[in-house]
Amino acid sequence: MNHIPLYDRYVDLGVKAIDEANLDKAVRYLSRALTLNSSSYLAYYNRGVAYDLQERLEEALADYDRALAVQGNHLASLHNRAVILREMGRPEEAIKGFDQVLRFEPDSCDVLYNRGAALADLKRWPEALRDYDRAIAAAPESPDTIAPRIAKGNAFLELAQIDRALAVADEVLAMETGAVDGHVLKGLARFDAGDTEQAVHEFTRALETTPDDHGALLHRGIVLLQIGRNQDAAMDLECALKNHPDCDEAFYHLAIAYAHLGNRDAAIDALQTAIDIDPPRRAEAKKAAEFETLRTEPRFKAVIGGKRGRNRRS
Repeated sequence: MNHIPLYDRYVDLGVKAIDEANLDKAVRYLSRALTLNSSSYLAYYNRGVAYDLQERLEEALADYDRALAVQGNHLASLHNRAVILREMGRPEEAIKGFDQVLRFEPDSCDVLYNRGAALADLKRWPEALRDYDRAIAAAPESPDTIAPRIAKGNAFLELAQIDRALAVADEVLAMETGAVDGHVLKGLARFDAGDTEQAVHEFTRALETTPDDHGALLHRGIVLLQIGRNQDAAMDLECALKNHPDCDEAFYHLAIAYAHLGNRDAAIDALQTAIDIDPPRRAEAKKAAEFETLRTEPRFKAVIGGKRGRNRRS
């Protein structure tokens, strides 16, 4: 009978807890494993995964680093570490990590897609598009290629290549009828082409499949705002914020909708929140014609002047 070391049993229990989405328990088991064996790279890796899923990114990154200090070519740690670096706004470091993984797995769809996304963060569009194409070529019929296809379509939009973005959206919808991301991409392309009616139609198609999809609600709200349907726009943007309460773009456009509707206090509150999340929004608001009706408001002046425009009413 094979003897399984006690620390390995705790690693197994930790992995099982991760599979069951019991992340606090997973961290406890894996920490216990590391108390018994501080050189277990699998314990560090899996505890990093648990932290990652809890969005405790600094702790996850530290554990992936510890795993790599023990097992330098542990590809899962290298990849997850690079993904976190990108989420932290460090795309150059992330690219170096993805490069390391690709030396061993040159055709990994997931790694190529993530490196492409990091390159896109740096607006290195030709390189990003090459990675997306390589990711798609690795498994062209697989549903796993929908994400790189959508990313490729968004890159075409950034490059103002609307017809190519539309072609990608049609590819996605041919692969998966009713694909939410396919309809959202198509809606964005239609909007960029100036066809607001078709843009709203595509976002609505996406919401028929997934009524609370953040992207579809956000972008339909923005388009409705553009065509003067302010009440409908506000409703979409409010719904978009229910699942993503830290979306500065939704708060900023909601401020515009409220301003158009004459709800000045709500507009200034929404604008303040947008700026709290993304401070460069302040400079944007200073120049925005959409806030013209708020210019004489003391609270608005405080917000765009860099002070908190608190609503003092009880």
